[in-house]
Amino acid sequence: MSEDTISESNEQQNSLLEQLQTAQQEAAENRDKYLRALAESENARKRVERLCEDRVWQEKKRLVMHLVELADQLEEALKYTGDDNPVANGLRVTHQHLQHVLAQEGAQAVKAVGEVFDPNVHEAIDVTDDPGEPDEVTSEYRKGYMLDGKLLRSARVQVRRAA
Repeated sequence: MSEDTISESNEQQNSLLEQLQTAQQEAAENRDKYLRALAESENARKRVERLCEDRVWQEKKRLVMHLVELADQLEEALKYTGDDNPVANGLRVTHQHLQHVLAQEGAQAVKAVGEVFDPNVHEAIDVTDDPGEPDEVTSEYRKGYMLDGKLLRSARVQVRRAA
């Protein structure tokens, strides 16, 4: 073999090596781009899922709040009806059913009377100097509710003043 042939062969080999390195570098860059796009797609899917869950929870909260207000009105109406009144019996059945629906949807009444005042779930709107345990809730003016473990509405209460 002549030197020209060897030189040409080396040049072709070097050219092929350069092409191989370029192709490998492009493959690595494309793989990196693919993995980034895949991660971005997964993040976008999770973000949309969180947004949907949040929207569903907000709408559930809105609906349950309306049901809670309806329960308040039924309780208020029941205060002014007699026990043997057929209308009162209908209101009681409706109120019981509404309480059942609220429980099914994850709403629970906040315990108030007899409990120690908790500013996270109680709103003190009155205080009393009656004898007894200090900071105890003595009366409830409006029921509070939790929804799926989160505070929906605080209970408005009267609290015994600390001595």
